[in-house]
Amino acid sequence: MKRLHRDQRGLAAVEMAIAMVLLVPLLLILVEASRALTEYSQLQNAAMEGARMLARQNGETGGVEDYIKNTVLTDASGKSLFDGAEPTVTISPRDANNNVTVQVDHDYNPSFMPQYDASGNPTPFNLPGSDTLTISAKTTMALPAAN
Repeated sequence: MKRLHRDQRGLAAVEMAIAMVLLVPLLLILVEASRALTEYSQLQNAAMEGARMLARQNGETGGVEDYIKNTVLTDASGKSLFDGAEPTVTISPRDANNNVTVQVDHDYNPSFMPQYDASGNPTPFNLPGSDTLTISAKTTMALPAAN
């Protein structure tokens, strides 16, 4: 009996299994957060470029939305940088303080989004609470006084 008590074989495998229960979900969360942060950064860049173009055009909104969608939110081949529906661009006109605001929104689909069967029930082994989220980036820029 004493010999079995001192036997350490397999202990490393048990420790690794316990550690993996904690490390794998942390890795998945890290991957998902980095994807979301990258998407937010791209949306923020699009909003800033749109606000800059509005400033160059002295608040005229013509062509700004097309510029954002066709230049900033696509790669060199014209393919969208985002999965799913294309981002929506909202441009608010000049306000009383001579500011314009550009907002770019996108519905973000997490990689570990739940899958549903034919009757609408979630299938097993899905992470709960990971439905579609909206990522939004907004930039406000001051314009010169209106003429």
